[in-house]
Amino acid sequence: MALSGTAKSIRKLGRTRHPWFVFGVTTDAMSRFSQPSGPLMGRISLGDDASAEWVVFVAAGDDVTRDALLAVTSIVDAEGSDVDVIYGDTRHDIPRDDRLPTFQRRPSFSPERLRSHNYIGEFIMAKRSLVNAAGGLELLTAAGSHDRNLRLTELARRVQRVASILNVTPSSNLLPEADVGAVAQHLSRRGIDADVEFDAATPAVRVRRRLRRQPKVSVIIPTRGSSAEIRGTSIPLVVNAVRTLVERSTYQNLEFIVVADTPTPAEVRAELSAIGGDRLLIVDYDKAFNFAVKNNIGVAHSSGEFILLLNDDTEIITPDALETMLAMFNDDNVGIVGPMLYFEDGTIQSAGHVFTPDPTDMYRLQPAATRGAHNYVRVQREASSVIAACLLTPRSVFDKVGGLSTQFPGNWNDIDFALKVQQAGYSVIFTPHAKFFHFESKTRVALRIESEVSKLGNRWGDILDDDPYFNPRLQRFINLWRSDLHTERSYEEALGPTAPISSK
Repeated sequence: MALSGTAKSIRKLGRTRHPWFVFGVTTDAMSRFSQPSGPLMGRISLGDDASAEWVVFVAAGDDVTRDALLAVTSIVDAEGSDVDVIYGDTRHDIPRDDRLPTFQRRPSFSPERLRSHNYIGEFIMAKRSLVNAAGGLELLTAAGSHDRNLRLTELARRVQRVASILNVTPSSNLLPEADVGAVAQHLSRRGIDADVEFDAATPAVRVRRRLRRQPKVSVIIPTRGSSAEIRGTSIPLVVNAVRTLVERSTYQNLEFIVVADTPTPAEVRAELSAIGGDRLLIVDYDKAFNFAVKNNIGVAHSSGEFILLLNDDTEIITPDALETMLAMFNDDNVGIVGPMLYFEDGTIQSAGHVFTPDPTDMYRLQPAATRGAHNYVRVQREASSVIAACLLTPRSVFDKVGGLSTQFPGNWNDIDFALKVQQAGYSVIFTPHAKFFHFESKTRVALRIESEVSKLGNRWGDILDDDPYFNPRLQRFINLWRSDLHTERSYEEALGPTAPISSK
């Protein structure tokens, strides 16, 4: 239910004064507002009110829902006083033949994604003390929404997502704003050494961090030396993976640790040695298959500061992929970086993992040009996990969490590893700006070993059931960011904006 009286006042004042308007709320007012018998809106004031404990920024023309104010009360009561910023979902009331609204369902706070575009949206609630620290109302109401949200969240102790509709807008534009100037200023304030590039077609901002040094990267490749047909020619997969890194990558401080099963053909070993030279070590493996064990053995034989776990059926696409991924570790809080992976025909193999609650590769089998809902596929962002077919991590982090768990010999070891890394206090980053092929069969169905499934659920069930980088109001058990309305329109929106919306 919208707060109609207040919302109408906000719309009226907003249209005559500036594109944003604010109203102040005290926690006492919210407490009384949550009780049906209490006086409605008793301590809510339009405009600047120095006594207000919370400030609500809302675009002119939008309605504010009851959930928006109730959310503050429930969060303060449940979480304490460390929450400084609250945002949530938006409903777009656009006249349509099917009369169904469009929703922007948002994930939990993703600082890296916010640097790419303003996925949080135009409605945000912040403590008055934070508003003052971020420059005050005059500055924040004059700023664009991307600039304002960066200024608020960069100083917040805690940013809380509410998976409920907090504002209703008549706007048909589903594309988050991207302000390259605001991002550049944010990077300067935060001391992040990076260049920014603006992609007007998306729109999005690419933050290109500068690689400060050239640390050694140990490339760990488990293999049986198998061959497969790629682009019409049968070739040993591991040879192709190593050769393309040597020939195409612009980053060459690499060593290659190939963990080779006993059946690996002698000619494959010889070809690898010829390509890798003294940068390559082949470690023999004669035990039962265990992907985690093979990678851990490879790491134990390596000497690099960073570890690149790489399947033998991969191939680098963007020459600067390793620089792009390595530069993310300028931030000491980053523990894993994963790239965009494509099948041989160019369709998406994985745009990072999401738990729905089944772990799945997001946007698998979708065309390379797919934007995803609200440009999800095209922006750098935090994720709960990325696939170990190509995963970069510092050796220190790998060692700290004990490497890959050998209790997951086939599947889920990368998910378990990513969740351990986050439990240790690090973030996982997916970047679409680094690209690899992954020549996995498009029709392959991962063998589900029930003991592994049970073990993963016992360890991480709460996170699998409520992935912070998903949204509980989305459809589950699919690999698209799709509204829980089962309509053809919701499917189209999950793949990206339609042409009429994109042009606005």
